[in-house]
Amino acid sequence: MLDYDPLSHPLELPIQKLLVQCVTDRPLFFPPRQGSTPGTSLAGAYGTALWSAVCSCLKTSAGPCNKSSREEPRCQAPNDCFVPWLYKPYSTVHRRNFARPVLLRSAELENMEPLDAFTLEVTLWGRQAIAALSEVKETIKKMGELGLSTEGMLVHFMVSQVQEGPILTLAEQLQVQPPATSILLEFQTPFLHQEKDKEGKRYFYTEGPLPIVNILGNIAYNLVAWDIEDRKVGEQIDGKMRHTLARDARDVAWASGKKLSMVRSHLSPVKMGERYSRGNQKMMSLQGFVGIVELSGDLASAWPWLLALALAGGGQKRAMGFGAVRMWLNSF
Repeated sequence: MLDYDPLSHPLELPIQKLLVQCVTDRPLFFPPRQGSTPGTSLAGAYGTALWSAVCSCLKTSAGPCNKSSREEPRCQAPNDCFVPWLYKPYSTVHRRNFARPVLLRSAELENMEPLDAFTLEVTLWGRQAIAALSEVKETIKKMGELGLSTEGMLVHFMVSQVQEGPILTLAEQLQVQPPATSILLEFQTPFLHQEKDKEGKRYFYTEGPLPIVNILGNIAYNLVAWDIEDRKVGEQIDGKMRHTLARDARDVAWASGKKLSMVRSHLSPVKMGERYSRGNQKMMSLQGFVGIVELSGDLASAWPWLLALALAGGGQKRAMGFGAVRMWLNSF
């Protein structure tokens, strides 16, 4: 069996960020609407463009993918196609709660003001997404050609520039973190964290106090699970062992979270109506919390999980624009 260390190997996961400058053919504006956010619009447009731009199934004998309106699409040739590695909800490889391989966000579109140009922040999370950089660029270009749907019309855009950031592993990014006395976590888009009550029923946390211990535990578990998949070593590490390894990292993250103390907190619940889930075939509530939290204490032991939280976000519905977190450091 592969000798996998859940506390060191996930830190070898590479990340690359892109800044894509986009110019629209008419003013683009996403008004507040129940069951919708700019993130959901970007996610839907990206998925549609991905199938159209880079799906290779139509070029093989496998035939077209199953894209039933009632079920999650299924790639017919996952071993030969980029789609399973570039859009997680359609993947036959990943699990639902793993970090997204391609994260899209535009803070400008969330300001709810008409724009003629915007910047699309793209995070490539892992080896497979980075290796498919050209396909990601092609997909974003296709997004512009197909257009973003808003206010009953399609707004098209053209990519004017792509700035490629360096490819850095989590370990390399940790090395350049300056000393800090405290950190400020800014929950920029609704963060949806799931808990269970004493009877085992699931509920969603929407306001203070921040459950930082469980959040970091989830981040650590998902990071290990995703890193194993991204390495394509599933045949060497079976499901039970993967769960054990991810749980080991979760336990360490829990311990580090308990060493943190909350300096100040200002969280507010957010509700944005309901939206139909094709996967679960029922309505789901769009809610969460936004705001800021300042943490101090033993930051060093929590750095890997805090950094992963800041880079990939956390909680549920990340592919829909939820869970975006920015981290600010208060240095000595």
